[in-house]
Amino acid sequence: MINIRLHLFIVFILAFLAIHIPLIISTTNGFLEACNPYLNGCFSISRSSRQPISIYVFKTLMIISAVALYFLWPRLFKQNYKRFFLYMGQIGSIFLVIYTIALGNKGDFYELMRKYGIFIFYIFTLFSQWAYCFSINTVKKEFFFKKGGLLFLCYFQSILFTCSIPFYIFLKNDGYIENILEWWITLSIIIWFFLNFLYYSENDTQK
Repeated sequence: MINIRLHLFIVFILAFLAIHIPLIISTTNGFLEACNPYLNGCFSISRSSRQPISIYVFKTLMIISAVALYFLWPRLFKQNYKRFFLYMGQIGSIFLVIYTIALGNKGDFYELMRKYGIFIFYIFTLFSQWAYCFSINTVKKEFFFKKGGLLFLCYFQSILFTCSIPFYIFLKNDGYIENILEWWITLSIIIWFFLNFLYYSENDTQK
């Protein structure tokens, strides 16, 4: 089995590339107008990723990342009392795979997964990340306060997620605001794994 540092980095880098390479491909090839979705909310991650060529890059990288994430959770949550959050994280990974496979297809199932499947991934993954974040030992907390900013990231995630709930559940045709929140929430989830990679790179010998 690969060491946990490499495991964390694989989940991070594949997911990061999965959302940004399709964005570059879609805009540079004229499938979408060039813009910064983090600021303008000009289109969603799903829209930038389901364009020609982009969809194959997104699906390949994201499915591999999601499968790697499924097997990462048991390595982060080892204590029995944390098994609930382990399973939540794994269920979130499964919904990410289903959403990714459904992307670009027609019909009600795709629309359901686009609207609610990705929301389930967000909520289950975020709650697992927060459970880990707020239960880490003193040594890890000191590291993250000084260098990693993991606790700050978790607070930032909670604000973003709270703001996004109405757009995923109640509001229709909400446009750019939902898109902006989607990009930032996704990026924050991805960065969480990179910050943990930094910790294990300097402070841990776990395999």
